Amino acid sequence: MKVYESLSNSDYHALTDYVSSSFVKGVAKHSIAKALQPLEPSQALLFGDAMHTYFEDRQAFHKRFKVFKDAEIIAQILERRPDIMAPTMTKDYKTYKNDFECSLGENQVSISEADMERIQQMYNSSLRNEALKKVYDLYDPYEVWDEYSFLTTEPDLFDLMYRVRPDRLLVRKEEPLAIIDWKSCRDASHKSFKSDFYKFRYDLQAAFYCDVLEIPLYNFYFVAIEKEFPYNTAVYSLDEMTQTNAMQELNLIKYRIGEWKKNPTPELIGLENANEITLL
Repeated sequence: MKVYESLSNSDYHALTDYVSSSFVKGVAKHSIAKALQPLEPSQALLFGDAMHTYFEDRQAFHKRFKVFKDAEIIAQILERRPDIMAPTMTKDYKTYKNDFECSLGENQVSISEADMERIQQMYNSSLRNEALKKVYDLYDPYEVWDEYSFLTTEPDLFDLMYRVRPDRLLVRKEEPLAIIDWKSCRDASHKSFKSDFYKFRYDLQAAFYCDVLEIPLYNFYFVAIEKEFPYNTAVYSLDEMTQTNAMQELNLIKYRIGEWKKNPTPELIGLENANEITLL
């Protein structure tokens, strides 16, 4: 296993010869063809990137992300035009924002004051959460490895190699003990997060990470943090049945990817049920 403490995002995602968690989830949710399509930049991805960076490396956050402080310009616009409904759509606002973005350095990104406030509230909520404190207590003493990159060095029985980058890895004497994965959400309640858990295939993500790092699956923890008031935090892990089902499905997907790698035909790259009549 190769371990990189500070591999850049661009270098990590350029390692396309290695199967990633995102690729596995993409195959599970749709097809190999869909999984091969790169993710388009979006506000949700930007927010998630900023949140993870703030949680894990405050210095790196302030280096990369610059807060676009727009409260003053909005107040000025509303003072001149009190009847306006959307001050952020005005020419004055757009000019002000464009000037700010043009002043950014290379690889710097702007985030809004509102998003900065959300991230700080989310971070403070996570610090207060008793369940998360219990997770840390379970593995004490430990080291924290944030955003370390791991690459397998030998093909497995499916002739595949893998890469993972856990949000937070608890380690003792360089032995991985447990994984903590930050998840921003609108509702951290059990019912709502369980829906997200299967919709976004977090079960396969956990199985994949633990399989590559040889960590028991019950040592994977999702920390769900609401990005709106009251910014609740909840901690989730996988029960025995969910672990078993996830590992079984993961092996089927790895087999499918391995077969496609050996023979990348249209039949193998498309939907799994596209070539036969499937009963619903």
